[in-house]
Amino acid sequence: MPSGTKLIERYILRAVTPYLLLSLVLLTAILFAQQASRFAEILMGTRVPLRTVGELAVSVLPNVLSFTLPMALISGILIGFSRMGSDSELTAMRAAGVGTWRMLWPALLIGLLLAMASLYVNLKMAPESARLLRRIGERTIFYKLDSPVEPRAFNTDIPHKVIYVRDGDKTEGKWGRVFLYAEQNDGSTSIVTARSGRIDAAGDQSELVMSDAVKITLPGRPSTEGQPSYVTERLDQLRVALDTGRKSIMESLHRSETETKPNEMEWGELSAYADTKSGVERREALTLLYKRLAMSFAPLLFAFVGATLGLRVRKGGRAIGVLLSVLVILAYYLITLAGEQMARAGTIAPFVGAWLASAATLGYGVVLLLRDRVGLLGRIRSVWEGSGETAVTRTGRKSSIQSAKTRLSNFPSLLDLDILRSTASTFALAFAFLVAIFLLFTVFELWRLIVAKGIGFWTVGEYLLFLLPLATVQLLPASVLIAVLAAYALKSRRSEAIAWWASGQSIYRLMLPGLIFAAILGGFLWIIQEQIMPQANIRQDTLRTQIRGEVARATASFDKQWLASAESGRIYSYEYEQPGRLKNPVVYEFDGEGIHLQRIIRGQEADWPSPGRLIVHQAESLGFGASGVQREKLELAEVDRVEPLEVFKPVADKPSHLTAAALRDYITTIGKQGGDVAPLSVALQKKYADPFSPLVIAMTGIPLALAFGRKSAILALCLAIGLGLLFWAASGGFRQMGEYGLLPPIVAAWSPIVIFAAIGVFLLARSNT
Repeated sequence: MPSGTKLIERYILRAVTPYLLLSLVLLTAILFAQQASRFAEILMGTRVPLRTVGELAVSVLPNVLSFTLPMALISGILIGFSRMGSDSELTAMRAAGVGTWRMLWPALLIGLLLAMASLYVNLKMAPESARLLRRIGERTIFYKLDSPVEPRAFNTDIPHKVIYVRDGDKTEGKWGRVFLYAEQNDGSTSIVTARSGRIDAAGDQSELVMSDAVKITLPGRPSTEGQPSYVTERLDQLRVALDTGRKSIMESLHRSETETKPNEMEWGELSAYADTKSGVERREALTLLYKRLAMSFAPLLFAFVGATLGLRVRKGGRAIGVLLSVLVILAYYLITLAGEQMARAGTIAPFVGAWLASAATLGYGVVLLLRDRVGLLGRIRSVWEGSGETAVTRTGRKSSIQSAKTRLSNFPSLLDLDILRSTASTFALAFAFLVAIFLLFTVFELWRLIVAKGIGFWTVGEYLLFLLPLATVQLLPASVLIAVLAAYALKSRRSEAIAWWASGQSIYRLMLPGLIFAAILGGFLWIIQEQIMPQANIRQDTLRTQIRGEVARATASFDKQWLASAESGRIYSYEYEQPGRLKNPVVYEFDGEGIHLQRIIRGQEADWPSPGRLIVHQAESLGFGASGVQREKLELAEVDRVEPLEVFKPVADKPSHLTAAALRDYITTIGKQGGDVAPLSVALQKKYADPFSPLVIAMTGIPLALAFGRKSAILALCLAIGLGLLFWAASGGFRQMGEYGLLPPIVAAWSPIVIFAAIGVFLLARSNT
């Protein structure tokens, strides 16, 4: 066949491929970042090798790709076909005698190629990644057990023990000035102080080895009857067994070498596993087996449906393509979840449940292909009819009104409103699309646990509702970038920017509506971050813990609190009571070197009669010296040079649960306790810097759109995706350097903003004004 006969097919492929690649990169980056943020909590505070971090990234990617490949395909096909339909190119092809099949088969070819790739991802890479991910999680816990203590931080993870070290190097596992509090089975308490210590892990046992140690054994609470006995021992070396869970972790690691879970099995293994099971286990295995196969062919089905839908679009351009792709994606995955649930419950056969969404999608595509009338699509399309008129035409009609006298003083002009309208509509569409994919992927990720634990739909819906503020903060800058790039690139492509300049407007005046829009969204982001997100994050973390079946950890007013004072060298344990009283307080006072105890004061209650003075009621004072233990009963015991009451208040430990003001106070409190505040300080500065990210992204994106939009709107969008990924990578990299103390917190948080603002100013200076 002559090469000229393939022009139509090549043109369709060129129209679809750029949008496909853009969608794939954008969706994969967003969902990968979501998964990376989840697993960052696992890695935090552990000495995990860089190789393990790389393995974690590789293990997350296949699950993300299995989800984003079909979504990117239908988005690319629908946007490409919608653009051709809006430009009347499809009409011209039909008028030239090009048949439906000839316009369909290029899209189906792409779908077939991606289906083959998806088949390999789902049947080969995803099981391997699941195995690798489980082993990484176990190894990460194992790394943490090798050195479970952070200097100047309390460790309460070991049952009935509290460990605190004032000095040390965690990377080497060597600690200085160790404090160990241990509750015994008989109700007594052992307190060990030591000059130095280390963890000695051999096999499945872990021991805390301390040098120059003093062990003090105390009875229970102060007794009013008889004389309690106190025992002190001084030892050159003391070894204390620690139940860190090392044995169970090692057993789990050994089991992981021989045992394989169903989601970690490849096709043949899973099929054989299903044959050996019955009842619920068999249904679970068969559902997973058929679901993998159905998800593998989803790209081919999406290509078919996307092309048949795209052939019917006449107005609305890329916007209607994005809208339709979102609707199809949501419908497909919701039907997939419903079919999977019915299959697991035994309502329908596993084969039917897994292929239900595929059958519905195929049927819908066939109906669209055979129908002569548009029906519902026509009504959807009619909403976009009014947007078919180009802004150049409107600009031409308004040119008699908008003369060269238009200046900043008459903002907003009709042209400003036109830019704001197009930017806002593109932003709304992009933001809704990204949020829908974000939430859908979250549900898909947790669906197995939701079904297995019988979590109700109301609980899942409530979790997604409280997840919305976090999704908004994460996705809003990317949506702004897409909006300004698309809006200004299209205006440059359609020569509307030339009309602006012809009316006497400079590039600075042309950028003004987009910058104002980005600044407004930055203020909106600050409001959500400060007023809505802290409480929403607390609630969504609780609901996620409930869904995952994990043990909820929270600081409550009745829990025992531990506080180490950097100024006085004391350690306090207490239960906080409102208003401003401590229950069962214990004050540990150390010698001049801060190594061994010289006095313990404990009582029933304590309060602050004046700043810096703590009064302990019904107290018992224990002094430790060369002559032994000196015990004294006191009605009231006074402790001076005590920190303010605010330092003793229980506080949250996650920056995402706090406003900027609350986090600033929390940092002050942790600083007085002698803790590491570098990660918290970086988080605080990030709270201040993040609302500026939409404005900075707009400053950088608009000059690029105006410069490259005249050549190709696709090129401008490619630059947008690259720019967004670069900004995200820079933000994450600088943040990590700040948390590890390599950069001051303010530099780590604000550097990406300053750098990209400088890039924007440079691009603007290079532009033709």
